[in-house]
Amino acid sequence: MSEVGANRPRVLNWYLAGSMLFGDLGTSRLYVLGLAFYFSRHGSFLHIILVNALLLLVGGCYLIICRKYPDGGGVYSSARNTSRTLAVIGGLMLCADYTVTASMSCLDAFRYFGVSGTFWGIRVELICIFAAFGLIGGINWFGPKGMGRVALVVALGSVLLTLVIGIFALPYLNQMKLDVVITHRYSPTDWGNAWVTFTEVVLALSGIEAIANMTGLMVPTVRETSRKAILPVLVEVVVLNIVLTAAMNALPDSKLFDTEGKFVGTDDMMNILAVHYVGATFGLIGSFVFGSLLLSAVNTAITDLMAIQYMMGRDGEIPGFFCRLNSHGVPIYGLGVALLFPLILLLIFSDLTQLAGLYSVGVVSAITINLFCTGFTRQFQLQRWESTLLRGVGIFMAFILVTLLWNKPNARVFSMTLLNLGLSARLFTLSMRSALPFTPKIAMQVLSGLIFLAVSLLPFFTNPENGYLFFVTAGCAAFLVFLSHFAAANLAATIVPIPMVDLEGDYDPKSNYLLCVSKSSPLIHSVIEEALSRNAEVTILYVKEVSVSRSGPLAGHHPEEDPVAMEIFNLAMVPAHRLGVPVKFVYLVGGSIVDLILKTAKNTSANRIYLQVPQRSAIVKFMKGDVIGPVAEQMPQDIELIICA
Repeated sequence: MSEVGANRPRVLNWYLAGSMLFGDLGTSRLYVLGLAFYFSRHGSFLHIILVNALLLLVGGCYLIICRKYPDGGGVYSSARNTSRTLAVIGGLMLCADYTVTASMSCLDAFRYFGVSGTFWGIRVELICIFAAFGLIGGINWFGPKGMGRVALVVALGSVLLTLVIGIFALPYLNQMKLDVVITHRYSPTDWGNAWVTFTEVVLALSGIEAIANMTGLMVPTVRETSRKAILPVLVEVVVLNIVLTAAMNALPDSKLFDTEGKFVGTDDMMNILAVHYVGATFGLIGSFVFGSLLLSAVNTAITDLMAIQYMMGRDGEIPGFFCRLNSHGVPIYGLGVALLFPLILLLIFSDLTQLAGLYSVGVVSAITINLFCTGFTRQFQLQRWESTLLRGVGIFMAFILVTLLWNKPNARVFSMTLLNLGLSARLFTLSMRSALPFTPKIAMQVLSGLIFLAVSLLPFFTNPENGYLFFVTAGCAAFLVFLSHFAAANLAATIVPIPMVDLEGDYDPKSNYLLCVSKSSPLIHSVIEEALSRNAEVTILYVKEVSVSRSGPLAGHHPEEDPVAMEIFNLAMVPAHRLGVPVKFVYLVGGSIVDLILKTAKNTSANRIYLQVPQRSAIVKFMKGDVIGPVAEQMPQDIELIICA
């Protein structure tokens, strides 16, 4: 058996990477503007300027990170080179961020769509949210194929509409109202309140981690691709955020407050700007496009959640069932968790400001860990200015994190709860694999289960405002880390599978047949017999579908672990041994099946390709697309294509 790598194909162009980054980073303005005004009223302009200045600094840091980690620079991958524990903590904090992102984006999408009211005592928007998650889950069941292009179209439409709003608002910016954030220059209270309000708005940074997770899929050179993806998005986000914030502060009070003096634009500020500066018809178009962009962000957050769970599962940090794939290469349980957690939050919190109270801690933690691990690493050389920038911004982000943990009790409880749940699952997994004696292993497993249960129930029976709760959960996390280190130090040795060699003999083949199969089939036997009659060898290609984006070096995938691959191999060996025909087995993981077939045909100098018409339902054909047609179109003319029913 020849395992021809599990190298992911680098097919992500800069414009697709940029659109996916905008789907995370640019989407935040749809609720950040309203939340900024909610927190600081007409002082929001200064806070948005400062946050966007920070965004430029963080973006510059991630240009360095993407260049230094061409196989994936997300926090889980970069921190893993420093500490596995830090990597897991960073990954779990990203899970917290993506969970809240999915919840906020979905709730705000239907606010932009104008959904309201009740039906049989149930909020209509909640019914729509469940339907949306069901639809997104159904789409992701077949893999996120083609969603990057959908994100590109929606992102371009959103940028165009936002640009129109900005242009129409320019003549009115001189009417902007601006409050001084600090009225008394030497007042610690004023400075403290200004700093706390600034940290409330840093949720505009959400999404910047996404670009680092994409580097393992970017077309070479990663340095150029990441730069072309990051810089245009940063410029668009920063410039238009400032213009739109100025336009928001130029609105008359009648557009911002109701008759009772309550702010009305928290959920759909972009709609208010579109209607006021451009017109009602344009506002309707904008509400649909902006709502669609938010739903696209929900889909991105869910796929990212699946990817993190899959990576940690493949690395043995959480239970292996999170890696169990369906027939389309999608993690079954990972998808379920990615859909369930945001829905639970939406059942508990029905207001955007409440969900915003859970935000920021996750993404700020992940960014801080990533900046520190890269800035202080010794695995590669950094120029002095690069290390200074990474460390300096990392320290600043650490101060923001401490402030958020101190001032946001709900975010503190949520993030620490999710962290302890993940660390409990990690301890259980490591103890299962550990070579410790039976009694300590069982004790660790029982303890991890009890902590998991206690941490799950703790938020429902305690007051989040209680400061002691943070120290209890932090101490619990430290205890779990200590036990996990002890279990990891006694892991059982990994048994390296013995590779199965190709069948060779006196047979002198004159040509090569490439047989592409997805399951055991009588076609295998007939192709080998045909090869014998024409003095050819046979290469059997099997592609294991893994439809999740993965950052960092690929975790090992072995054909010996794949029952379908082994069934195909064993079936082929029977006629191969009997007839003496050389058979090679090529096992590839992930990527475009069409590209992998063509690449394997080139690498093996195939003269003929056998493809079997798959028996697929109409919905699977629609979601997954066709393989035979693209292969036939792109195949060199000197290769014969045989299509078998």
